[in-house]
Amino acid sequence: MAKVPYRFLKRLKLKNQTAREFLGEFLGTMILILFGDAAFAQTVLEKRGVSDVFAVVFGWGVGVMMGLATAMGVSGGHINPAVTVAFATLGKFPWRKVPVYLVAQHLGAFVASAIIYFNYIDALNWYDGGNRAILGETGSAYIWATYPKEYVSTANCFLDQIVGTGILMFTVLAVVDERNVKFPLWGAAIALGFMICALAMCYGANCMAALNPARDFATRAFTAVAGWGAEPFSHRNYNYFWVGVIGPHLGAIIGGWMYYLGVELHWPDEEDNEPEEKELKELIDQPDHPNNKTERTVV
Repeated sequence: MAKVPYRFLKRLKLKNQTAREFLGEFLGTMILILFGDAAFAQTVLEKRGVSDVFAVVFGWGVGVMMGLATAMGVSGGHINPAVTVAFATLGKFPWRKVPVYLVAQHLGAFVASAIIYFNYIDALNWYDGGNRAILGETGSAYIWATYPKEYVSTANCFLDQIVGTGILMFTVLAVVDERNVKFPLWGAAIALGFMICALAMCYGANCMAALNPARDFATRAFTAVAGWGAEPFSHRNYNYFWVGVIGPHLGAIIGGWMYYLGVELHWPDEEDNEPEEKELKELIDQPDHPNNKTERTVV
């Protein structure tokens, strides 16, 4: 049993693997949101809008690194429901665990949203005078969830999320594929953190690059119960909130299968090398092969 500072803590140690994985995904996703949404809160509540885009996307990138550092060795570090479901469709993750991971991820994002809200409650009240708004001059709901630009259609946002999350899943598989570049766990966390930074910079203009249903749905649900009312869901006559849920799930599945069919499927299997190895062994076993000639010593 691992050493603990106080003996009574041993009673709290989780022995069930599923429980450990649930806790890992919960905490990993919570850390992700605590960094990412706080980066938005810092700049929005200082009445600067999102003036420093790099600072915000860097916060999200570090959030991914630290979220993966928290959960990667425990649960695999999915910290994204779309990634979990895509792994399951590829046969890399058991379907029976999918609900456990999804609940943990959404719950972690919800709790992180509450922590950020109460941490910045004074700044939020100063910013909007207690009148919560979605968008506009004193809009603040986009600290927690994504909202589209006025000139971008819902259909375009849906495509945007499919493309962005497809790239995310494709590159995730490229990094974790043990037969490809063979990143160590710490290296994979750093690479994926930078990947998220780049994705947010490249695909954030249309609708803020959700790329993660827990980052968009659970956080949106929090704002709905924390004072913003039904508007987080009724925006555009209830014709937007689903984009950040369905789009990433569909995109991750497409991106995952593109990597599998384009790269992973074509790695040589061990059995593919067996005929060559058998032929080589038979050749070496022949009496006249140099390796089988006994060197005679003349006395």
